[in-house]
Amino acid sequence: MTKKTNKLAPIHLTSVFRGLYFRVAKRLGVDPSYVSRVARGERRSEAIETALIQETYKIMKSSLSDQSASISNGDIRRSVTNKRQSKSLK
Repeated sequence: MTKKTNKLAPIHLTSVFRGLYFRVAKRLGVDPSYVSRVARGERRSEAIETALIQETYKIMKSSLSDQSASISNGDIRRSVTNKRQSKSLK
């Protein structure tokens, strides 16, 4: 029996999102630690929340657009399900 290999490269979110707070802080002229506090919900700033959402959409769009051209949603769901099942067996 031949095992089907998954050609979907893993998305390393830490590396993709690295610098997010810094980019938002630089754009708005605030400290990155303040952006972090807003992201964690310790502080409120509509401008920072909006900028975080916009930057996140940009990151996700650029990260996923390369893979979405060749992989359907069903394949991604199966991949995630298989990974969860294999972890639960350990």
